Amino acid sequence: MRRFPPLFFMLCMSLIAFSQETKVTDSGWPYEVLKKGKSTVLTLDKSMENHNQLIDANGRILVSTYAVGIPDYQLVSELSKGMQDACKVMNLGGKYRFQIPMSHFRAMAKGNAPPNLPGDYIVWEVELLRILPPLPDISKIIRTTLGQSGIEPAFQKFEALVKPKSQKVYLGEWEVNKVGYLFLTQNALDKAISVFEFNVAQHPKSSNAYDSLAEAYLKAGKKEEAIKHYKQSLKLNPKNDNAKKILAEVNR
Repeated sequence: MRRFPPLFFMLCMSLIAFSQETKVTDSGWPYEVLKKGKSTVLTLDKSMENHNQLIDANGRILVSTYAVGIPDYQLVSELSKGMQDACKVMNLGGKYRFQIPMSHFRAMAKGNAPPNLPGDYIVWEVELLRILPPLPDISKIIRTTLGQSGIEPAFQKFEALVKPKSQKVYLGEWEVNKVGYLFLTQNALDKAISVFEFNVAQHPKSSNAYDSLAEAYLKAGKKEEAIKHYKQSLKLNPKNDNAKKILAEVNR
């Protein structure tokens, strides 16, 4: 009789365990619980802070919040039906891996999906960090105001929303950073700098916040301020290649 090494049996048992742990959401997405969370369940009337990444069928990471070290924020009610069904199985502190059918993924991406994706699914790994009240994203509000009313009303709206104890919007680092770039792309440099300064004050240990502020100062022609903030960004994150590159260019 052929004898199999213990490793063979261990592998078989792990495959059996994997199949037992794989579940399916109401939208038909297979998923695994990579880390069990607490008893608090994410509901559709909440918002969430999470780290997540999208991975193609070949294991290539397409996008990841881990890469920038800043969590993502989403109103659960604004997500697609498939995403909402995925949220319903999440617990606070848990980590999950979902297989999104390619047809679902392309429908959610609305034409923005990368071309020539391999396989028939995309992997969505998500770690639920916080469950929050359903506050609107400040960047979406400012973008709408900017489009409808222009730069000055949009900046006045920003100033009103960030007043202490306002608590009317979500003021995450990434979302405020997007507001800064809304003004920067409109060449409203002083306003962009004000927004980035606010973000730095709220997140003094963020390399990305300092990097964005430095970019605005550089575009405004304030070279010394730009250098100072790029150096601070690099101090907080020695792997910030963008800061290294810009500092090398401006110091020539």
